[in-house]
Amino acid sequence: MAKKRTQQRGRKKQVPAPPRFTISAERVFAYAVAAIVFIIPLFIWPGETEYGYGKTIIMYLLVSALLIGWAAWAVRRGVWKIRIPWLAYSAGFLILVGLLSLINAVNGLVVIQSLAVFLYFILFYLVVANMVRDSRDVTVILYALLIAAFFTALYGLLQYLGVMRGAFGNGGGLNELISTMGNRNYLGGFLAYLMFPSVILLVRLHSRILRAIALLLLAFNFGTAMLVNQTGIVVALIVALIGVVIGWLIFRPVEPVRRNRVWLITLLAILAVTFVFEAPAGPLNSVVGLSATPGSFIGRLWAQNAGKTRSWDWWIGYEMFKAHPILGVGLGNYKLNFLPYKAKFLATPRGKNYNFYIPRAAQAHNDYVQTAAELGILGIIGVVGLIGMIAYSLWIALYRSRNEADRFDLLLLTGGVITFLVHALVSFPAHLPASSLVLVTILGIATSRAYTDTAHTTVTIKRVPLAAMAAVVAAFCVFVSVVAVRDYAADFLFQAGVQELQLGQTNLAIETFNHSIQLDFCPRQTYFYLATAEIQAGNYKQALADLEKCRTRYVTEPVYLNIANLAVNLGDIKTAQKNINFILSTHPSSDMALQAEYLNGIIAIRAGDYTRASQILNELVKRHRDFERGYIALGDLYRAQGLTVSARKNYETSLKLITARLARDNSHLNSGKPITGQEYSRLRNEITMLTQEKQAVEASLAKLP
Repeated sequence: MAKKRTQQRGRKKQVPAPPRFTISAERVFAYAVAAIVFIIPLFIWPGETEYGYGKTIIMYLLVSALLIGWAAWAVRRGVWKIRIPWLAYSAGFLILVGLLSLINAVNGLVVIQSLAVFLYFILFYLVVANMVRDSRDVTVILYALLIAAFFTALYGLLQYLGVMRGAFGNGGGLNELISTMGNRNYLGGFLAYLMFPSVILLVRLHSRILRAIALLLLAFNFGTAMLVNQTGIVVALIVALIGVVIGWLIFRPVEPVRRNRVWLITLLAILAVTFVFEAPAGPLNSVVGLSATPGSFIGRLWAQNAGKTRSWDWWIGYEMFKAHPILGVGLGNYKLNFLPYKAKFLATPRGKNYNFYIPRAAQAHNDYVQTAAELGILGIIGVVGLIGMIAYSLWIALYRSRNEADRFDLLLLTGGVITFLVHALVSFPAHLPASSLVLVTILGIATSRAYTDTAHTTVTIKRVPLAAMAAVVAAFCVFVSVVAVRDYAADFLFQAGVQELQLGQTNLAIETFNHSIQLDFCPRQTYFYLATAEIQAGNYKQALADLEKCRTRYVTEPVYLNIANLAVNLGDIKTAQKNINFILSTHPSSDMALQAEYLNGIIAIRAGDYTRASQILNELVKRHRDFERGYIALGDLYRAQGLTVSARKNYETSLKLITARLARDNSHLNSGKPITGQEYSRLRNEITMLTQEKQAVEASLAKLP
């Protein structure tokens, strides 16, 4: 017995090893998703032409890395199980319709670009739907989005207050508020789509500190969303609230509301006070001049939110739909068809009521109208089917869920989807990367294993097919990433070329623009600026060739005006008249109309129609008494007719105007006050043009008897 006790004392006591920290690969991917949804909304890069463009490029790179990682993980495991919600099939149908829209597209490369963006959002949706497994993943991703939204809102508020530089650097105000989105309306929409899904954090998190922080962030984001003063956002949130309440009455998730009633009541109280304070008649908007104005309520809303301008965009979309009802004008081609169909709409009886100028619209300010215009009836079917599948997927998940907390989460996610879809009636969130990211993330979470195991199919890939699929995915992602990086480099070269052009470094700008075109997958406005540089260099034929390329890439009024101007100088009167007639048929801006009418008079002189030329130019200087070029043209006209006295009178008038403008521009340029590169370029070009005009007028006066 003693021997046994001695042996026991001699043995070492077994101490259990400390538990090792482990994390599943799926959770790593869920955290990667959280990182992506945090980065993209905040991403901006100084020097890029448009904030959404930069977000799209970084989205390509991040999602490509995520997909390659997913494929590598599948190869390591020896099996790739891909969970495909039925919603993805509806989205796939829209990709097919987009490919068919190539038939009528003005520019097929624009269709391919648009399809690539759409495809990548679908792929990101699949990753979210596959990697989100439980409420912890949901809260991590939503918290990342909420924090990103807070920083965008804070940045916008600081611009509004004038603390940070805004869009124009004019010391604050609503027009300065663009944040990382490039537009205050984009920011307001982004914040609004997140409102309902973010409430999940209040009912799911266990930490009171994290819940309190979420509550404060929600309130701040809501306040900023109201600050942008967009009625469409308010209406969308109200409709979503009604939808969530109806859903709650149907599915009765009472327990999570009862358990978290203090947090929810506090949130509602804060939001209610914020809404009242920032209403159009409230103190804040009274200060910034947005108080209610006389007239009917609907009329005020319509006027304050540029209703007539939006309806103009919609009618032009309708004209496109009528011209190509089956397949539309091509995905992404609305902006390329806007001016031609604007002219067609103005020629209709309804169009005659729209007797005011609006600039070219890149989007229709209604995603459904734009879908009809770009994709026709098939696109309408695809969008209706997609929305129907969203509704079915959410309904079936709610109906089959036996967990009240899950049902409440799904209702809140549905609220975010409704906000997006309603706001799309007066805006274009589907064309904005940050807004689309919110929708795709919400849908991915709602159709993930965290909430439902229905309405999906599972594809299992093994052995050789697995290796082949992984190789294809990797090659495709690398290819897209390379194209994206080249495009981004082209954009920076374009900006550099514009700066060189503004500084008068014309030959260097031409070289830079050509380099940008070589890298760009679908160069557009670069051709316009290249043509501008070619004109300054005296390469008129090359400039005309570059402007002709803009007809299918960058369709704007200045393109047609410059083509007409070059055609006049090159003696092609027919081409010049055709382009001038088109510009005037689009109800252009006053300055554009002035330039077009002037060219109309010059064309008449070149054609020998002196009576018409005299009528056009005299009417022009009667309405614009300080337009020196009109007097120069009249002087040339009268000199050609042998009317020396009238010619001298108009030349002398133009000379006085030119001298006065030269003195004013030189005074501005030499004032010592800081000016932008764009303003410097404008002044320098104007002084050069006026100096040449002065020399020409003095030479013409010297030739007169």
